[in-house]
Amino acid sequence: MKKYTNRTAIILYLNLLIGLVHGLHEFELINFVPDSYYFIIPISFLSTFALWNGLLVVDKNK
Repeated sequence: MKKYTNRTAIILYLNLLIGLVHGLHEFELINFVPDSYYFIIPISFLSTFALWNGLLVVDKNK
């Protein structure tokens, strides 16, 4: 079970959740983030993606 709750997996789950919110917003199925603040969603997706890749490299080098 520890394999699915380590920091790399948690960042991946967060990234997938942000991507799901972004996809649903683009298809106009949900709209709970106001458009004036929506720039945060793609930036947070890209930052969690970069963080996830960095954590994969760190875990691989251990």
